[in-house]
Amino acid sequence: MKPSRETVRERPRRHARPIAILLPIVFFASIYGLGEAYRREDFRDSLRARHGCLLPPRAVLDKRDASHEYRTVALMNEGEVSVTASLKTPIERNRRYPALVILGGLRTGHRTVDYLGQTSGLVLLCIDYPYTGKREGLTAWEFLRAVPAIRLAILETVPAVMLGVDYLLSRDDVDPDRIVIAGGSLGALFAPAAVACDDRIAAAALLLGAGDIERLARANINAPALLAAPAAWAVAVLTAPVEPLDYVGRISPRPVFMLSATGDPRIPLECSRLLHETAREPKTIRWIGAGHVSVRDREFHALIGRELLDWLAAEELIAEDR
Repeated sequence: MKPSRETVRERPRRHARPIAILLPIVFFASIYGLGEAYRREDFRDSLRARHGCLLPPRAVLDKRDASHEYRTVALMNEGEVSVTASLKTPIERNRRYPALVILGGLRTGHRTVDYLGQTSGLVLLCIDYPYTGKREGLTAWEFLRAVPAIRLAILETVPAVMLGVDYLLSRDDVDPDRIVIAGGSLGALFAPAAVACDDRIAAAALLLGAGDIERLARANINAPALLAAPAAWAVAVLTAPVEPLDYVGRISPRPVFMLSATGDPRIPLECSRLLHETAREPKTIRWIGAGHVSVRDREFHALIGRELLDWLAAEELIAEDR
């Protein structure tokens, strides 16, 4: 008995159903596999390759007070890395000073120098992020459109720090053996990668830092779990080249200082502890009873500054009397 025409027409539809279900599964499984493979890469060589050679920097004197000069410095290499930095130097040029390379928050960038208190006896170089797009209040669509620029900025931040070190080493008022990086908030996520890629940096201070960017992102995404979990994973893939847990252990044998806040609403305690545990000796861990950094809170900045300067003095990276 031959099958009816209706039966013959129904067969392709029945086969199409499992294929329609299988294709999305295969697609998303492939995306996940590629993302996980990317996260496992060692990015140090590729980050160093972007460093290149520092071209002659352009420095403009902004102001001068009784003890310091303030300049805006444009740093760039022969490739595409270009970044703005703020330089604060003691007026007295009769000796070499320790230098701090500072990576601040996303909103402050190189303007972090405006919020720092008394820093006598130090050269400060506050580096901005090599990103010119909108920095806060992005809609989901704006974020998606900005992903290529964000990814490029992530890849270029570490080379930008290395260009900053090049610049400091070219100055006759900087002690080449006492160049320290201090990363605060967002900057604390990038600082471990910068130190791991640049042996010229003598020590690192991670202020309100964290490890495991996927977990950190999940805690800060205000959305249902069905959406927040894949979004956090996507953020982790995007930032994989600078995941702090991949680098903080490579700071050793150079000293690392990790300052965390017990009341920080943005950073889960387990992310802070994971960073502490992954770091190797010599390491100093300090907890303070405060929340996340507030750009306008001078008292908070003073507290962070005191903790940092005390550690620098204990490590003999600055003078005790500073």
